[in-house]
Amino acid sequence: MSEPLQSNFDRLLVRFLAQKRLGAWLAACAVLLSASCLALGFYLDDFVGRYIYSDLPDASRLFELYAGGYGLANGNPADTHWQIEQGWAPWWTYDQLLIRLARPLGVVTHWLDFTLWPDQPWLMHLHSLLWLALLVLATTRMYRAAVGGIAGGLAALLFAFDHTHGFVVGYICNRHTLITALLSVLCLTAHLRARAEGSLRGLVWAYILYAAALVSGESAVAIAGYVCAHALCVERTALWRRLQLIAPYLLITLVWRALYTRAGYGAVGSGLYIDPARDPVAYVLALLERAPVLVLGQFLAPPAELYSVWPATWAHAMLAFACVFCVCLSIALWPLLRRDRIAMFWLLGSLASLVPAASTYPHNRQLMFTSFGALGLLAQLWHLHVVELSNRAPSRLLHFSQGIGGMVFVAHMLVSPLALPISTCSIAVTSPLQAARAALDDDAAGRDVVFINAPDYFAVKLVQLSLRIAEKPLPRRFRALSFGPEHISLQRTAANTLQLEFAEGILSTPFMELYRDRRIPMHKGDTIQLEGLHIQVLEVTADQRARKVSFRFDAPLEDGQLRFYAWKNGRFERYRVPALGQTEPLTPARLELHF
Repeated sequence: MSEPLQSNFDRLLVRFLAQKRLGAWLAACAVLLSASCLALGFYLDDFVGRYIYSDLPDASRLFELYAGGYGLANGNPADTHWQIEQGWAPWWTYDQLLIRLARPLGVVTHWLDFTLWPDQPWLMHLHSLLWLALLVLATTRMYRAAVGGIAGGLAALLFAFDHTHGFVVGYICNRHTLITALLSVLCLTAHLRARAEGSLRGLVWAYILYAAALVSGESAVAIAGYVCAHALCVERTALWRRLQLIAPYLLITLVWRALYTRAGYGAVGSGLYIDPARDPVAYVLALLERAPVLVLGQFLAPPAELYSVWPATWAHAMLAFACVFCVCLSIALWPLLRRDRIAMFWLLGSLASLVPAASTYPHNRQLMFTSFGALGLLAQLWHLHVVELSNRAPSRLLHFSQGIGGMVFVAHMLVSPLALPISTCSIAVTSPLQAARAALDDDAAGRDVVFINAPDYFAVKLVQLSLRIAEKPLPRRFRALSFGPEHISLQRTAANTLQLEFAEGILSTPFMELYRDRRIPMHKGDTIQLEGLHIQVLEVTADQRARKVSFRFDAPLEDGQLRFYAWKNGRFERYRVPALGQTEPLTPARLELHF
């Protein structure tokens, strides 16, 4: 980054960034690099969408409970029990679980997809690519409004190439993020232009766009953070005037949140989705842990989602590295921050965006709003060293800043465009889970199918979704006893009873906490009564998670109306239950993720 502007690379880059049609070129590049998603089929929640947007039996009820695909439960114990009974949720789901997210614009686009081309995923991906193109165009205008031609153009280029956006583009169900980001960028651009021109009408338009962005997705609240950061770092008017500028955004946020809560949206009882307004203490603790991992995922590598899937030792090492990197990055940015108010605005805005991003487990898909400020910072850091300080003898601090900045810049200029097509298809790593779709034998129809274990509850849900979408004969009931890579021993204690002992207790891995926060206690003697099955907790761990559980069926286990399956060799296979009095260990149900 210390080479003078006379280098061929710098001259070509500046010439490219200065052109008027830069936004169109970058939009085309972003779409081309992300077009790999057109070859993807349906994955994970795409099957939920295919079902709930259809006119198949019970689809409308699940549509309501799932908030059009952006939720899992509505907090009503009766509805939660219905989901357990129907096989849509695990038996240990918290009876007052609430996961409902308000994203009506995303729902409308999915309704269009599943109405116009329900069996053509490539058209749904093309739909998402169109939103991506609009977003890149809008972002280019925003950066140029904020920092001018060269630095603004470079920030837009980095945004178009940013691999952290790949998952959002490639996963149909994440389209709402593109829509919310587009409205948010338009809002921020309107605010910046209104302040530069002194236009009251422009500010009113920005307020309207902010409200629309919030209605599109909760992550838009990050824009209020950017606006507050701009008022604090860039504005030079009196304090009361700055408060007047941000007050409408804060008022809109408060009104939106009050209506959001009153309408039954938010999260309660899940260990993966933490609602800052409903559980602030747990959220702050999660933020302190997740924020460094998200920053590392945005600026460098590895992807933030690895933190949740790696073994504990690797995850701890990743967190330690993330903290060290954050310190180094802060030092590297200091020469820029101490002389440029816009850079400080980008920094504080991107940090504020981590507040909504950290409400669930770390994943690069949460970094869309963080990238606005992060890439603006990186572009300005390049401009500082290559343009402003190109003829100045660097100090030790500047050398360090050039080294860290150069490493990050090269990663985003060279590695990120290569990684973007792969990142866009990264949902395909879950393809081994697709094997669950063909799990059942032909004679399972009309009988109770019992899954002894499964790598994830979605594997069981996917079996039922696939059968319903294909309109094939259904089993009478879906029952599942264990989920995740648990070490389990299974004992036959009676003709009609199985007893499972979980070596580390249930909910031993983070992803299993989706339906129940591990802090919600279970008690010895707790029971769940389902049709044909009585479940009782016999023993709990020291932190009150079920360790030993009894499953008593109404009929003997050899009854012809029962079919047992277990996860083995990367798929569900028929399982023969042990004889009376025998105990049998089960291999942990692991899902080997790969393309």
